[in-house]
Amino acid sequence: MKKQSKVRFSLGKKLAALIILMGAVLSMTALVVSYETFSRSMMSYYNQLGGNLVRTLASQLDPAELDRYYETGEMDEDYYRTQAFIRDLVESNDVEYLYVVRPHGTGVTFLFDSDMETEESGGYADGGYCALGTYVDLVGGFAENLDRLLAGQEVEPIIQQDESFGWMMTAMTPVLHEDGTMAGYVMADISMNDVMNTRQTFLIGLLALLAGLTAAFVVGFLLILRRKVIRPIDLLTQATGAFIQNNEEELAAGTAQVNVPQIRTGDEVEQLADAFRKMEEDMLAYIRSFMAVTAEKERIGAELNVATQIQADMLPRIFPAFPARTEFDIYATMDPAKEVGGDFYDFFLVDDDHLAVVVADVSGKGVPAALFMVIAKTLIKNHAQNRETPAEVFTHTNAQLCEGNDAGLFVTAWMAVLEISTGKLTYVNAGHNPPLLQRAGGSYEWLKSRPGFVLAGMEGMRYRENEMELNPGDRLFLYTDGVTEATDANKELYGDDRLQAALDRQGNVPVRQLLTGIKESIDAFVGDAEQFDDITMLGLEYRERGERADG
Repeated sequence: MKKQSKVRFSLGKKLAALIILMGAVLSMTALVVSYETFSRSMMSYYNQLGGNLVRTLASQLDPAELDRYYETGEMDEDYYRTQAFIRDLVESNDVEYLYVVRPHGTGVTFLFDSDMETEESGGYADGGYCALGTYVDLVGGFAENLDRLLAGQEVEPIIQQDESFGWMMTAMTPVLHEDGTMAGYVMADISMNDVMNTRQTFLIGLLALLAGLTAAFVVGFLLILRRKVIRPIDLLTQATGAFIQNNEEELAAGTAQVNVPQIRTGDEVEQLADAFRKMEEDMLAYIRSFMAVTAEKERIGAELNVATQIQADMLPRIFPAFPARTEFDIYATMDPAKEVGGDFYDFFLVDDDHLAVVVADVSGKGVPAALFMVIAKTLIKNHAQNRETPAEVFTHTNAQLCEGNDAGLFVTAWMAVLEISTGKLTYVNAGHNPPLLQRAGGSYEWLKSRPGFVLAGMEGMRYRENEMELNPGDRLFLYTDGVTEATDANKELYGDDRLQAALDRQGNVPVRQLLTGIKESIDAFVGDAEQFDDITMLGLEYRERGERADG
């Protein structure tokens, strides 16, 4: 099933959406703050107007007279003069109604009403006039304000919408006796229709202004953003994306060129472009260097392959090595830790009755050790074929290896010459691991001898040889320290004891099979751990004259 890719939004779209959102938030914030400020100032003005008006009228009223009018319901000349004063206040101020009432039960009784027209006629302006003594129940905010007035608390003007008159604001203030009891309270109704219309007009105009300014700001900012940020980044994206795709052949040939365009914005985008240009330049330089190093490694690898083949060809690899000789059986292997190694083995007939065997280990690994190994092997074989004794071979070889050994390399080696007709074995040890000897039908034991100093370690060294006699069926197992020092993942060594036990487990199998079994034992012990040293083994079995070797 093909995996669907996520829908991705470009940086330009994201920034545009963010800018529009921020502009809308800022505009709404400015709209709310401005509208609230304007509304509060308008309300404050009309609150002050209504408060001043009712307080002015309240200051002209006599609480005792209000008590009399309330109790008798009779209108006299003072009543009409007060009524005329109320009419004057209404006509000279921006107020719809002005009236005086007396709290009574859950409502009020009217004492004065500005709708009354004249003193003589006793008429009224319209059907809304409330004559002296008219009782009206109070509801909502008016009832709550009445409770506050009775409790001696200050009250705020009430703003509400009426079906007949629209928006009205009602201000009120008490008229008190000297003892603080209420004789009545003055109320003024002020039309708020113009105020509400003005607020609405202000809101619509402010909204249109902010919308226009926001749109202009967003468009201008997006144009600048696209020119200074988005377009340069798009150019960088296209250039870097095409760098590998379009220059694939040029990169392989080492002829690719930097393709990041010159961007001059005078800010971080320009620095980013310069960084991309520098990155491509460094990448091209690295690719050219890598190609040169790779070519050099390929050349060295090819030469190492040739060196590996040459080294392998220098060691005897054809088995059985002496098909016509039935007096002995010999087999050897060498597994280098690198392409070429410093271990070597050798065996050759000095004459018809003498067989020479050598196992050696050059210090270090790789090419230097391999070169030193070639020299040491050649010198040892040349001296041995001159019929020198093993001690003389090592003495002369050591002298020659010490000459010009500025690298400080040395060789541990073990060499023996077997007199085939008698089984006499003459051997010499130059600091090498002692071999293991198995007498016919017995177990493997270490062939102890006092080792001499390593070859190429010190000038003037002389080596002593040892002698022993091999009987038919006896075996020698020679090896380098790569066998006993093979290490597993836990850094544990294979060791001498495991080697000896593994040899005993093999029994009397043919020499070739013996070495194969030991290598399998080492591999099983090491597991996946890396081989860090050359592993070299040589097995020799002495047989009766005329007995053929198996395997």
